[in-house]
Amino acid sequence: MIVTVTTVVVLVIGLLSLGLALYGGYVSSAIVEGFKGGEESQHMSEQKYYLLGMIGVVVLIARLFTVPIFFWMLQSLVPYCPGAMCAYGVVNAGAPYSVIDVVLKLLLPFAYGLWLIVELANRGQPNLPFAGQLAKSFVLVLLPLVILDSVMDVLFVASIKPVYVPCCSSVYDVNPPFSPSSVLGSGFGTALMALAVSLSVILIVIQWVTRESSLMWILTMVTCGLAAVFYVVMLHDSYAPLLLGIPTHHCPYCLFQEFHDTAFFAGLFWLGVASAGWRVALQAAWKTKHLAIDDTHRLTGFLRKVSSVALLFSMVSVVSHLLLL
Repeated sequence: MIVTVTTVVVLVIGLLSLGLALYGGYVSSAIVEGFKGGEESQHMSEQKYYLLGMIGVVVLIARLFTVPIFFWMLQSLVPYCPGAMCAYGVVNAGAPYSVIDVVLKLLLPFAYGLWLIVELANRGQPNLPFAGQLAKSFVLVLLPLVILDSVMDVLFVASIKPVYVPCCSSVYDVNPPFSPSSVLGSGFGTALMALAVSLSVILIVIQWVTRESSLMWILTMVTCGLAAVFYVVMLHDSYAPLLLGIPTHHCPYCLFQEFHDTAFFAGLFWLGVASAGWRVALQAAWKTKHLAIDDTHRLTGFLRKVSSVALLFSMVSVVSHLLLL
């Protein structure tokens, strides 16, 4: 195990959030059982729900806070792993736990943020309409995910050693390179970047359509998925080689290492897509309960603004780098 400030922070947050999540699972189970009983037990469950809400906020915000620290940890460990030229070498040194951990850090925050958004909106309602569903989803969905996420953090930090590892060149500099442009031609890379930027702009625009409907929600979610997919492919296929000045090198870890702002704006892009998805999911949940969607306007308006600003700044960064080449 390599002991640094970042590894200690990730390890401590992992252990503490794991313990608190297990207690939250116990509280959630009691709430779910209470809602199945009489009026008195249901009233007790509503009281316990406020405790669960506090536990959920602490645990899930801790897990969200761990994401940037985790990737900072990967970068800070590069000098300790012989052969590593970027964070990909550290991932190699900690495989398979590191690979699983990276995937979890990219995907699980969507679930964490959604639970927090729905809980925040639910807390503003006098009869707590989603208390039972939130408690059940915490114990059945979030608790297993938090356990998996925290355990992977602990296993990865404990397993990382200063061993010689192959770096990104062993994967990204192979011939032919694993990228669409190598098959479809260099012109495809330009079209891919234009498409990724255009989809993000379209996502910003459709979020400000005043007419709320199931069709608009579906269109928003589809655009979110397409924008995310094309953005990730663009980073690997075209953006990284152009900015790094090495046409055959497609490593996003090297891109973020050499141009730190691209890592920040990639995080903003993730926030923009996630915020749009959280808003649609919240509105759809409200509709299933036949509740007034107007009650969520303050929160959905905030999510709409966060998404638009995050996506706009992220795309401005992409275009600015391309113009400066």
